[in-house]
Amino acid sequence: MSDPWLDATRVRASLGGAHEDALRSAFSPDDEAHARSLLALDDAERVALLQRSGPGYRGGAFHRAVSQLAFAWLKTRPRDALVLFDALLQVENPDLATYCNALWAVQDDNTHLGKDPERARRYLAACAPHGPENPAIFYNAACVAIELDDIDAALGFVRDAVRFGYDGREAIRAALRAEPLFAKVRDDRRFLDALDDPGPQGAALVELVIAKVRQAGWSALGVDVAAGGAWPAHDHDFRPLAPEVLSALVLPNGAPLPPSLRAWLAFDARWLSALGWFAIEPAFRWTSRPLRDIAKAEFGGGDGPPADPVPVEQEDGSVRWEVEARWAHYFDVPAMAHGFLVPGGSEHRRVWMLSGAPDREGDHPVLYIDIGDVPSLGPMFPGFDVWLATEASVIGVKQETYSSAFGDFRFASRLRHHARAMCDGSQFVQCPSEVLGAPPPDDGVAVSLARDGWFDRLLALRARHLPSDDAPIRGASAEDIAWLEAHLGAPLPSAVTRFYERVNGLSWGTFRFLGIDEVRDRAAQRALFGDTAPPAAPFAVIIASPEGPDRFVLVAQEGAVDGYRFAYGELTLASPRSAIEGAIELVRHSALFAGTAVHDGTDEDEDEDEA
Repeated sequence: MSDPWLDATRVRASLGGAHEDALRSAFSPDDEAHARSLLALDDAERVALLQRSGPGYRGGAFHRAVSQLAFAWLKTRPRDALVLFDALLQVENPDLATYCNALWAVQDDNTHLGKDPERARRYLAACAPHGPENPAIFYNAACVAIELDDIDAALGFVRDAVRFGYDGREAIRAALRAEPLFAKVRDDRRFLDALDDPGPQGAALVELVIAKVRQAGWSALGVDVAAGGAWPAHDHDFRPLAPEVLSALVLPNGAPLPPSLRAWLAFDARWLSALGWFAIEPAFRWTSRPLRDIAKAEFGGGDGPPADPVPVEQEDGSVRWEVEARWAHYFDVPAMAHGFLVPGGSEHRRVWMLSGAPDREGDHPVLYIDIGDVPSLGPMFPGFDVWLATEASVIGVKQETYSSAFGDFRFASRLRHHARAMCDGSQFVQCPSEVLGAPPPDDGVAVSLARDGWFDRLLALRARHLPSDDAPIRGASAEDIAWLEAHLGAPLPSAVTRFYERVNGLSWGTFRFLGIDEVRDRAAQRALFGDTAPPAAPFAVIIASPEGPDRFVLVAQEGAVDGYRFAYGELTLASPRSAIEGAIELVRHSALFAGTAVHDGTDEDEDEDEA
């Protein structure tokens, strides 16, 4: 069969017929003859081809091909690109970038085709509703609105971009300063204020969710109306907690109820009860669970610590080694005794977990727990308020990784607080029970800053594994530590203080623990970041690896000092205690595996060599 796309007449003859699917499958965006035939169709014919393509692979492939062609023409053939976008915006597009690209194409500032207000407004109406799913759409929408001289609409789109987690705020800020398109709003302070507005949080944010649910019903939260069930009887079936119960309610750990949760329960209590948070009848009763119990219920597996592999004989006579999954063990963290499972996640689970230190909104974090390559957990949302608002699409939070929200200026401070309170200062913790649970038995080797005698053990390890490093180790003076705290403007993490009191500068194999005199050298400190700009906030690099890119940095923000691992141009929140102990342990293991350890004939050395 010859190629139908070589002749627009043959394309038209196939429309709506038995061969239309084959026609779509045959289209190639890289073939100029195919492109000419597509342009030769009228708008209704192009729309019909897209509408009838369906959700399957072939239909999706045709959508992608037309979108790809429109994108390829943005700068070289913008008029033709607009013809394709005219059709694409009349159907649902699986690729949200289509809406972003269409708004770029309709800007005279980009294409220099002249302003087309009617088309621009049509594009705004088609694209802006998809902004919550791809907030970059809102930025392009703001640019289109500015060309239309609709300054209030442009401001609204900038606010929406921030509200739904657009990560290009600095690009907008730079455009406001320099781009000719923004000249007419350059002196409008509202735009810069919008870029720095974290928006409502806590109870105020929950009230926005309540307003949306009142209007849209339970579908706004993905709650199905039960067919003949007790609740919800209809989409607007909201059942608040009795005022006399709510007024006396405290959390199961005795702490005050967060204002966010109190606001929600005053609106409805049945939903959270259905999620297993509490029983309402015959009397209110919390049904929180320890994290280990939630992990066992969700991931399965047995109890107790990880078991040794056992051989299982196969039908062909071969032997396969199996290990019983015991996921509960990895999440056995005594401090995480009151957790509430919330919807969301596929391979991971999300748990609103009470901590001993609520954040500035009086809220507690929603943690993720995951059993992928390594069992892990970490704060994912800063509180019930933000999780709920994200579920209702009142705001957006970037979720490329479990920890993406740490990079969101709206929530970073609250998340850092929860990281300090629950994860030893880290964004996430692997094998949580080993890091956050009860301390393991002393193995007689590892240096733990929580144990008395850690310094003597450090000296013994250095003598054994780095015998050539025998310079005296001295601690920092009280005046030096006071200077470092004054430099940062906040108290040091306890592990850092404990270390500096005994160790003020130390060459430990491939790592260098910088002394406070070295921290005073601002030029040298900045040089440790290479081509990357150092933090704008007060900082101190305290561990460096001369043979690699690793650095450990203290950064002071909002009256608290956090630790960050700096590697390959990126800063990642990390535990100061784990960083110090980990550097020592890495050098010890490197020496063991390199065969450079000094053996004293003990079983410990033999066991470690065999490992």
